[in-house]
Amino acid sequence: MINELSALRLIEEQFENADECVEVGIGDDAAAVNIKPGRLLLATTDCQVEGVHFKKSLISPKALARKAVAVSVSDIGAMGGIPNFILASLGFSKGEDESLIDELIKGFRASEEEFGVRLIGGNLSSSDKLFLDVTVLGEVEPENVLRRSGAAPGDIIFVSGTLGDSALGMSALGKGDESEAGAYLINRHITPTPRLKLGRLVAEKKLATSMIDVSDGLLLDLERITVHHGTGAEIEIEKVPVSRQYKDLVTAYSEERYEYALSGGEDYELLFTAPSGKRREIESVSEMLGLQITEIGRVTKEKELRVFDERGDKVSLERRGFVHFNN
Repeated sequence: MINELSALRLIEEQFENADECVEVGIGDDAAAVNIKPGRLLLATTDCQVEGVHFKKSLISPKALARKAVAVSVSDIGAMGGIPNFILASLGFSKGEDESLIDELIKGFRASEEEFGVRLIGGNLSSSDKLFLDVTVLGEVEPENVLRRSGAAPGDIIFVSGTLGDSALGMSALGKGDESEAGAYLINRHITPTPRLKLGRLVAEKKLATSMIDVSDGLLLDLERITVHHGTGAEIEIEKVPVSRQYKDLVTAYSEERYEYALSGGEDYELLFTAPSGKRREIESVSEMLGLQITEIGRVTKEKELRVFDERGDKVSLERRGFVHFNN
């Protein structure tokens, strides 16, 4: 069976030096290409596949289209950029009719207005399962582009919003949870919010040394901006931000209180590292946007990810996040 992480490493090795105009290639949230002075073209793609990312019975076509756009737009935000255009490839099974297309169009229309993008092309295909593959094109100034690499020992680790809501919401959705907390978490799963304004401000104000959006879980994505680039990280589990609704519901679904927050994925919050001297400026950005930004740990010299509990004891890490083909 194919292992996603091994496959990605192999692809990155084979296509490492594509072209001198490629500023950022394979291995980051988006590719960045020099197209004209003072601007980099950002390009990213992601897909939503029936049975892997969603069940048709649990999400409306309109919401599915909006989510498919949101998760790719989030990658542009994680690079400090501005999304401009989208292309969408759609695969339909024989059992679908035009009402599905009508609802998907409504979702794409809503996404255009919400995220400031325009649908400019794509492809239609028959498929055994429904899928949506969305490419987003954006832009960023060369001096403002943020990458996964760049974290240095001593940097502080920050994350926006709250974590684990989406993954717990997916569990609640599958169980038909009708509680107030369940409804909130399900909405967080179906309707993720890309942190575009935060990504842009962090880039413009030169606050971060590295950044990534949390798509596959805090631990796995934290490794991607530290361990994969020769540093390590220490985080305090009690500092990992979780919502009131998460606290109310998590014990009904897991014996481990922080399992979803550490390894759940699909939160699309921004995880970034910054020098300690930038702490006050980051607090100001948090206040300006009315968005919680939490300090959860620090970057270390040791090429290892360590999590400590409230007593200072090291926490055993078994599941780090969502990896395709292994779940």
